[in-house]
Amino acid sequence: MTISFLIISGGKRDVSLKRLLKSIEAQRISGYETIVIGRMDRRNTPANVKFIDAPELADEAAICKMRNMALESSSNPIAVLMDDDVELEPGWYSALKKYLDDDRWDIAGCRVLGPSGERWYDWNWASRTDPLCPPRTLEYGEQNDGLYISGCLMIIRRRVLKKIRFDENLLNHQRDDVDFCHRAIDAGFHFASFPEAVAIHHMEPAGRSKDDPGAGSDSFSEAIYLFRKGEHKKALELFRKQPSSTKVLYHIALTLKGLEKCDEACIAFENLLKRADRKNMDDRRFYYSGSFHMGALKEKERKPEEAQRYYREALKGFPEHKEAAEGLERVTGSFKTQ
Repeated sequence: MTISFLIISGGKRDVSLKRLLKSIEAQRISGYETIVIGRMDRRNTPANVKFIDAPELADEAAICKMRNMALESSSNPIAVLMDDDVELEPGWYSALKKYLDDDRWDIAGCRVLGPSGERWYDWNWASRTDPLCPPRTLEYGEQNDGLYISGCLMIIRRRVLKKIRFDENLLNHQRDDVDFCHRAIDAGFHFASFPEAVAIHHMEPAGRSKDDPGAGSDSFSEAIYLFRKGEHKKALELFRKQPSSTKVLYHIALTLKGLEKCDEACIAFENLLKRADRKNMDDRRFYYSGSFHMGALKEKERKPEEAQRYYREALKGFPEHKEAAEGLERVTGSFKTQ
């Protein structure tokens, strides 16, 4: 059984798109098709690539409508929805091929690594009740009512379209993939993970939509990119040059934590917690996430009483925050034994 590659492109990552197309071609798949929808520089484009011109949708970040259009235009029973800054590792298709004829799954994910080499939301949980609650990765294959697969690379059987579609009222980074997967679970579709098949999500700063957490000035987006690559020192320099805001303060604190500068990180998180307005949606997310990170830092410093206070604060805002709950359980246990 062969597949269709459906690539969403905003037209601002020509080099990345060419890299993706080259990585698909290197898989040596028989009978596959590639469809690019949105904007694209068609110069030097492989002849076997079909293009759906939709610049107005690309400009609006109307990713759900583009996905539906691409799925409807595809010819094969299995489609791979992809962002244009993804790259398939050698052997991706060889690892996936044995699962294609298994009719027991409807939607699937593979192992997707971010620019730092860590998993990038390839098999995850997201809250059904609180869109601000931080998502978390799940063990591959773990089934959960909150399960979702990132839309940066999602494998889907076209038959799913007969029952559900992507919600075209949602734009990029508006929980579009979360919404689709949760409705698919409710509709009875089956999910599978194939971690032997590996792809890279490069997360390049160009072309971010306004709802992307990494959106902002060019230098802020570049700082986010460097942070995600694990280049924390360079990221910190850029974050510190940004106009002060809770968003910037949060990322400065997070970067200091990544650099293991615990004292400086604690000061930065404390400044964030004092400044954040919990009635503001974005500030609320930064406040309770910052509380969790403070708990983790205090636990690392072996200050269980302080860690307990911050973990409890995080859970006030995000009761479903599993890591905060686990941290609280650890420190209350250690506190009782002192």
